[in-house]
Amino acid sequence: MLNDYKCLVCDQVEEHWSAQKENKCTFCGGLSKRIISGGNFSLPGIDTGFPTAADKWARRHRKANKPNLKKLGIPC
Repeated sequence: MLNDYKCLVCDQVEEHWSAQKENKCTFCGGLSKRIISGGNFSLPGIDTGFPTAADKWARRHRKANKPNLKKLGIPC
């Protein structure tokens, strides 16, 4: 399991494939404790809580589907 560890001595944050609660810092040799990281994610653009992103997503997909929309008689 990939976890983030923060050193109590030098404050360096690093990742380790380990499930242990404590690890050894590879930078200074001090004690590193497992922390909860923020994670990586992105909003898909269809979330109404972020109207600018939602509008951008809709415009991009409308433009990509313009030929299909014309065939169906849907105004673009």
